[in-house]
Amino acid sequence: MPIGCGQALTSPGAAAAEAAKAGRQDVPMRLSCQISADGHAEVAMRGELDLATVDRVVSYVCDVIDRHDGPVIADLGEIAFCDACGLGALVRIVSYAQRAGRPLVLARPSRAVMKIMRITGIDDRLLAPSQA
Repeated sequence: MPIGCGQALTSPGAAAAEAAKAGRQDVPMRLSCQISADGHAEVAMRGELDLATVDRVVSYVCDVIDRHDGPVIADLGEIAFCDACGLGALVRIVSYAQRAGRPLVLARPSRAVMKIMRITGIDDRLLAPSQA
């Protein structure tokens, strides 16, 4: 069963759907997945990781973890905003991968993600030592 790689999902709502149809970049969250030649599933996140988008993000990434046998990389480089709810979502995703026994790497955290991780002191727990 395909995991929807190459497809973009947006947060629910008429405004998000309309913006996506118009090709605007102000969609609250875009998610996509690509399988690399070496077997990694890379989930790219673009937009705002906050109360309005966390359920969709957690569901999407956990679905990739469930359906993909290899390692998963969550690319956080294009997250423009991350609040406490967004940080909680990242913790939930990491915990889910650990319970499932699947390798997961949070990669390229954006400035917004790094800021909230450092303020809360959780960067050492969520990121590889070279990124923290």
